[in-house]
Amino acid sequence: YVFVEFNSPLDSKDLGVFCLNDEIIIRRFIAKKSKITLRADNKKFEDIHIGTDDDFYIIGKIFV
Repeated sequence: YVFVEFNSPLDSKDLGVFCLNDEIIIRRFIAKKSKITLRADNKKFEDIHIGTDDDFYIIGKIFV
């Protein structure tokens, strides 16, 4: 279970719930110079770089 604040703005390194190309994922939100990266806390998973062709939106911010 996670506590999610829907439609909450995220700061860089916040943990969030996202929809990326019709898939729901939980990752850290990394924003640098207009580039968005989604990073898993588990190092076994690669970073996801959001491109202009991706269907991406933020569902909410996770509170830990």
